[in-house]
Amino acid sequence: MSSSGGRGLTGSNRHRPSGGGASASRTALSRLGCSGWPSPGRCSRQRGCDRTSTRTSVPPSSLPVSVVDTGSSYYPGRVNRHAVRISASLVLMTVLLAVFLWNVNLAQVGEAMRQARPAMIAGAVAIALLNYYLRAIRWQLILRPVGRVRHGSAVIAVVVGYAAMTLLPARMGDLIRPIVLAKRERLPFSGTLASIFTERLFDLWTVVLYFLIFVLFPPEMGQLDAQAAHNLKILSYSGYVVGAGLVLGTLVILGMFRFQGQFVDIVTRPIGRLRSSWRAPLASFLNHFLDGLRVLQRPRDLLVTMAASMVIWYVIYWQVRVALLAFDIDLPLRAAYFLVTLSVIGLAIPTPGGIGGMHKAMQLGLTAFFAVELNTATATAIVYHAICFVPITVIGLMCLPLVGVRLRDVDAVADGEGRAP
Repeated sequence: MSSSGGRGLTGSNRHRPSGGGASASRTALSRLGCSGWPSPGRCSRQRGCDRTSTRTSVPPSSLPVSVVDTGSSYYPGRVNRHAVRISASLVLMTVLLAVFLWNVNLAQVGEAMRQARPAMIAGAVAIALLNYYLRAIRWQLILRPVGRVRHGSAVIAVVVGYAAMTLLPARMGDLIRPIVLAKRERLPFSGTLASIFTERLFDLWTVVLYFLIFVLFPPEMGQLDAQAAHNLKILSYSGYVVGAGLVLGTLVILGMFRFQGQFVDIVTRPIGRLRSSWRAPLASFLNHFLDGLRVLQRPRDLLVTMAASMVIWYVIYWQVRVALLAFDIDLPLRAAYFLVTLSVIGLAIPTPGGIGGMHKAMQLGLTAFFAVELNTATATAIVYHAICFVPITVIGLMCLPLVGVRLRDVDAVADGEGRAP
């Protein structure tokens, strides 16, 4: 979580940084289009607030450091840390790809890909694009407590965001969606950023729920060897543990809403002792961040959003099933519940677009648990990853000029995250 930097919300110049830092802040703010942050006096947390409450101009230095202070002169050594992070992500991707291709016959993999049914692959691509469209609709539901979002803006932000996730290492592309939406809809960046966290929370709930359905009602998996049976048992127990953790974490978040004033006061009080002008911007950031989570507190919105999540992931499971049928792998739909769970674990590894991690997870699931031949499983994993990421990346890059945000700008924002003012 980024801390707030610079001066207070009053617009006074007495705390303005001198030299290149202020210029870099203004340049980055203008470039990212995040000038429409709300002031603490007009909080969108109150029932009945609409998006007009988020259009109050706020001095750039009242924004979080992660959004504003992206000038390299502001943080000596930034480039080195940035290079290390990118290098580590790319090295990790290379290692995972080497493990994925170990003992694989590339000629047989190529032959399996040539024999795949094009109509089924095209169908899986269409389902994947439908899934991204449904994600944009769900994101609008999540953002209701922050402000009303135009459907076109949500769709553009989603496609550009997922394109960035494919191209940028260390999952830095996660930042582009809230940046794009903050720019186009004049919403607080903290609220749109929190909505990504809320979205991930709904995704985890849904994946765990479907996985537990798989555990309780497993499909026919043939005769598993001792190692595969042991691994499946560990994954099953992990599903129960993660489910319990999600329930506990959700209760903690609901408690933060119930005692939001006390929570913000406790967090910002030590910062205020260090420098009083930092406390108000940080309090504003935290309040608007919690706005992005507030859909969890509204029973009707919570049920609607959870239902949307169930539909989204059900579509994904059919996407997997159709992709498998392209390679004549006829598994029941519940098998996709398990394979997608493994893929989500692989995607959590911070490589560009989950390359390597997602490949190995799909390959392992097919070979170890469903007795699919190694080379066929490898070809299936490669094509399925391409189905998930290549079409949306192409569309996202085509839409990138429309949003006025460059990938290196998002890269700079990600590099500024978490630094003290």
